[in-house]
Amino acid sequence: MTARRTDVLLGLGVTLALTAVVSANEGDPGTANPLAYLWAVGLGLLMLVRRQRPVLVLVLTMLGFVTYYMAGFPAIGVGVPMAAAVFSAAETGHLRAAVTAGVLILALATGYRILDGQDATFILGYELVSHAALIAAAIALGHSVRVGTALRRRTEQVTGLLTRQGELDADARLREERLALARELHDSIGHSLAVAALYAQVAREAGPDGGPDGQQRHQAIELVRSAVSDALAQLRRTVAVLRGSRSPAEPEVGIGDLPQLAAAPRSVGYVVELDLELDDDVAVPAEVGAAAYRVAQEAVTNAIRHSSGTRISIRVAERAAHELEVVVRDDGRVVGSPDLRPGRGLSGMAERLGELGGALEVSAGADGWLVRARIPWDGAR
Repeated sequence: MTARRTDVLLGLGVTLALTAVVSANEGDPGTANPLAYLWAVGLGLLMLVRRQRPVLVLVLTMLGFVTYYMAGFPAIGVGVPMAAAVFSAAETGHLRAAVTAGVLILALATGYRILDGQDATFILGYELVSHAALIAAAIALGHSVRVGTALRRRTEQVTGLLTRQGELDADARLREERLALARELHDSIGHSLAVAALYAQVAREAGPDGGPDGQQRHQAIELVRSAVSDALAQLRRTVAVLRGSRSPAEPEVGIGDLPQLAAAPRSVGYVVELDLELDDDVAVPAEVGAAAYRVAQEAVTNAIRHSSGTRISIRVAERAAHELEVVVRDDGRVVGSPDLRPGRGLSGMAERLGELGGALEVSAGADGWLVRARIPWDGAR
């Protein structure tokens, strides 16, 4: 709607300008042929289709200019009738056509007037320069408007793309945070509840008397309480993250917590071997240590929940420069073809390691189950 209004105003301006020039008639107002005004109106009407047919408008303007003078109407120069046409052609991207038409019409008009016997000095020294400057200014203005419009559109496109990219990045960050929270919930709370279930089973099997002096049952119930309390503490930390009062990137555990991890299954009868083959001067990044702990925790949880074994070994070592290896084995009996389809725990471990550039291996053999993880230090963010 705005472009249409602009074209109407431009057409009206062309008509009024040409009407004024025709009326002046080189200093004798009122003597112009009335038909000359129809020509002025016609050139103004051409502006209504200048966007759709810019080259056609340019050609018709040139023909109209030639026929105007052939009809003997009052002289109106070259620049005024051609300015709007060459401006429209340049604005719509037909710069070469606008320049060609401007040069051609100037050459025709100048040659005709000189051959007609008019003062060549005046024509070449004054009118040609002024008309050429007017046409050149119109072409330059049209081209600058086109460039400005294209630049504005490109800026809007880039702004839109950047906005969309920002939205996609925000969605990706939100998905990453949700995955991280899901892993933390599964790894921490899932492990605590699995241990609580194990202790509850021990308490149930202890019977009403609870073993010698009732201590076994009492100890198992106390361990259940401790495991559930730990799960609640993990839940509170997760809620704090969701409320935004705590960063989800803060690691809660590390390699130093592995002895506590081994103590839980050991207290209910598992034989747990923990081997930390790390030099004292090795500074393991916090995120790598947290990933190593979570891998060991998930492997121990799976052994408690799914394995029929009674022995668990956990080994953490620096096997290469800036690469940590975590190996967890249990002696659970493998019957038939083992089901190694990744569940949420294994998928979470693989995702966690993948973010750090590591790899996960899970296998089953005659001597039990094996979980092996490699975590490069250089991959830690």
